[in-house]
Amino acid sequence: MTTPTPQDPWPLRVMLQNFRDWVDRLGQVWVSGEISKIRSSRGQTYFTLRDEQGAVSADVMIHPSRFADLPRTPAHGDRVVVLVKAQLTRSTGILLRASQIQMAGVGDLLAEIERRRRLLADEGLFAEHHKRRWPLLPRRVGVVTGRDSDALKDVQRIATVRFPGVRLEVRQTAVQGRSAVSEVTRALLELDAHPDVDVIIVTRGGGSLEDLLPFSDEGLVRTVAALLTPVISAIGHEADRPILDDVADARAATPTHAATLAVPQVADVASHIDTLRRRIRSRMQAKLVHDRKLLQSCRNRRVLQDPHVLLGPPKDSLKRARVRLLPALVRFTERQRTDLGSLDLQLRALSPQATLDRGYALVVDEAGKLVRAVPAQGTHVDIRVQSGRFGAVVDVIPPTQEGSGHE
Repeated sequence: MTTPTPQDPWPLRVMLQNFRDWVDRLGQVWVSGEISKIRSSRGQTYFTLRDEQGAVSADVMIHPSRFADLPRTPAHGDRVVVLVKAQLTRSTGILLRASQIQMAGVGDLLAEIERRRRLLADEGLFAEHHKRRWPLLPRRVGVVTGRDSDALKDVQRIATVRFPGVRLEVRQTAVQGRSAVSEVTRALLELDAHPDVDVIIVTRGGGSLEDLLPFSDEGLVRTVAALLTPVISAIGHEADRPILDDVADARAATPTHAATLAVPQVADVASHIDTLRRRIRSRMQAKLVHDRKLLQSCRNRRVLQDPHVLLGPPKDSLKRARVRLLPALVRFTERQRTDLGSLDLQLRALSPQATLDRGYALVVDEAGKLVRAVPAQGTHVDIRVQSGRFGAVVDVIPPTQEGSGHE
């Protein structure tokens, strides 16, 4: 058969027929699940087979005669194993036709729980270093338990007797059946987010292996492993413990035992406080003795008894420095004086006054600038000589003295 294309598509009936052929090739297979919505119609029994871990289900049709070898007729909530062949219905749904059915026995349940337990243990969820501790006196104790259960009454009674001021944060949920996992998970997350809850007790009053299946649910176990708040498991099934016992931070045999683990006796708290006080007092005394000895050792040091001892060496060093400094300062001053005299002579030789003393004159114009060229006739100039200064006006300039004559 050719592959369909947009130009040459299959008719829907062809595609569905191919799908039926593929389903038929699967043949008969054994599947397991939980029965729900069981009903009868036209001589056949129908029920929904729900997967316990995944959110999937399928409709199953079986003839009532197939129940003859069972100890009882299957009912809602029963776990079964059925031999089915899948087929496509006219409404393009999947229907499983069952030819054999078996009740899932206790051995099957235990084998499945142990398989999950090994899987989670291999991931390290039960490792001891993951176990969390809670404070000696929790601010609040979270309790997840069944509605109006005796387990809650036991926890409340024992906790109050052991520590009258204890505060409980209770979440009542379904503890068996289909909704137990989701309700317990939601309660755990709420208590973990509560700022005052320091430890959580998950408890119920025992029950059959089937009743305790929610507490071996893989999703619930992973939720407990991820919580920040320590969890005490008190499901109370010694023979076939649920996986929750392995992942919890502590396991209690009964609700009463869980309360004793979570809440201390008042006398125990008082005794613990007295012990801490004695330790603090002993350490403080030891600290004071040590510091007193250290202080005495410091006081016995010569430098503290006679501070002048500390000042003696620097004082002597200062005296020696002064003896060396005075001659050096005198020599430095003499050198500076000699250098200054030499500079004075140089300045005097280079000064304009020295030039005037040799018989020369300086001529400046009205702006005070030195005249370097013959000015125009009638220009007022200022003439400076050795003994003083006088003004003049440029008059007739003799031709033979042009460029050098001044008047």
